[in-house]
Amino acid sequence: MSLLLSRSWKLLARWWNRAGTRAAVAWSIVYLVVCATGQRFDTRYLGYGWQLIPWDVLSADPVRSVWYLHVQPPLWNLFLGGLAWMSPVGDSFTLQAAMAAIGVAGAFLAAELATSFGLSRRWAVVVALVATANPEVLKGAFEPTYELATGVLLMAVVLVLSRLGSMTNVRRGLLLLAALVTATTMTRSLYHPIWAIALVVLGLWLVRGRIDRRTVLATLAVPILVMGGWMAKNQFLFGDATLSSWFGMNLQRAVIPVLPRADLEKMHADGDVSEIAMIGPFGNYDLYVDAMPPCEPTREHRALSEATRTTDQWSPNFNYECFLPIYSVAGDDALAVIREHPEVWVEGRMWSLRATFAVATLPAESESIAMRFLDSTFSIARLDMGGVLSTYGWGTPIYGQLEAGVDFGLVLIPLYAVLILAGARVLVRRLRRRTMVTNDVALVATSFTVAFTIVVGAVAELGEQARFRTMVDPLATVVGALLISMAVRAVRSARQRQASSVGR
Repeated sequence: MSLLLSRSWKLLARWWNRAGTRAAVAWSIVYLVVCATGQRFDTRYLGYGWQLIPWDVLSADPVRSVWYLHVQPPLWNLFLGGLAWMSPVGDSFTLQAAMAAIGVAGAFLAAELATSFGLSRRWAVVVALVATANPEVLKGAFEPTYELATGVLLMAVVLVLSRLGSMTNVRRGLLLLAALVTATTMTRSLYHPIWAIALVVLGLWLVRGRIDRRTVLATLAVPILVMGGWMAKNQFLFGDATLSSWFGMNLQRAVIPVLPRADLEKMHADGDVSEIAMIGPFGNYDLYVDAMPPCEPTREHRALSEATRTTDQWSPNFNYECFLPIYSVAGDDALAVIREHPEVWVEGRMWSLRATFAVATLPAESESIAMRFLDSTFSIARLDMGGVLSTYGWGTPIYGQLEAGVDFGLVLIPLYAVLILAGARVLVRRLRRRTMVTNDVALVATSFTVAFTIVVGAVAELGEQARFRTMVDPLATVVGALLISMAVRAVRSARQRQASSVGR
């Protein structure tokens, strides 16, 4: 018994000495304080969430519901619905516990990633708290949306890459990397299969001298079979081999609102765009009925056969089967506008890039004094500055008004720019030498992910960019701390060399 207790104590001591464990405990304390001071878990998203199958259907029949899902990749719907179906307690408590666990995992991974980059245990814990107690990130633990989970997955991907070169079992590390990037893509459609395959190839290239062909094939098979299998399922069921069927309507929302109304009406009169373009994106199905041929769902499952949600009478079920032809027409309309008015597409992209650095207002409106304190503190650190997102001259102001007042985090702009440039610089320098060390690979992966998030998020979306950015904020904070530490070490080294030369 004493031997068992001794081993258990040593194991606990070893875990406590890890930066990740201490960061997870510290984050848990912050979370509990925020809860104790009035922050409540918000389940309203379950009733109206566009990305979710209607909640009463999903929570009662998660497997078949997800099988018939076409608007989104399946993993988040399956995660939420499966938890609710299995849990013996209420949905709110179950999902709050799950989101809190994801937050704890995020703090742990952030600290472990910081130590992988060479930061001391103390600084790793500090950096992890800055990365994950950020109110824009922390609020994700109080709602069942997938931004927080995606951010945690992104940190896990880079952590595996940062340790891949030192792993004794490289094949296991590569398979873990492949599983993580696949899980990210199957959670969030923004992270296209191109992103996933690129990171897997980067990992393979890092350890190319230690693997054989079978390992390469097994690693690539994970994302290709999983993502390809889901796309094949959608092709078989719906005639559309995609991870997200509403891309066409997303593109419509990204482009057509910017087009002046007179130009849109002219294109409609000339037959260049359909009536769908005149109605607008993401409305109730009833709005589109007269503009489309008659449609009846071919399957009886409620995930596909009901146009509206019973949980929220104002929210459409965008997974309704008869939305599929509407999405297709909306995409054709958007491409027609881009071809005829490319300047409109460019204007929308510039607007979206500005929106990327807008700061969420919800933490400042929290009932929790602790959350509001965190928001004020981070607002100072980010150098938030008030501004507006204007839609003057647009045919359809997307906020229902011509301009919306927002705060912009000025520090975020140089942070993200430096991350992208640093990764590009490392890639160019290392490719010339035909060698790359592990931290370089992790930096390149971060740079690529940040650039991918910003660029792809702006190319085919309008108005959601700040939400996209919160997914990479934790990773950007940790890697930003790495760049700062590298700069500090470089300055110290230069001073030491200078002092040494003066001494001679």
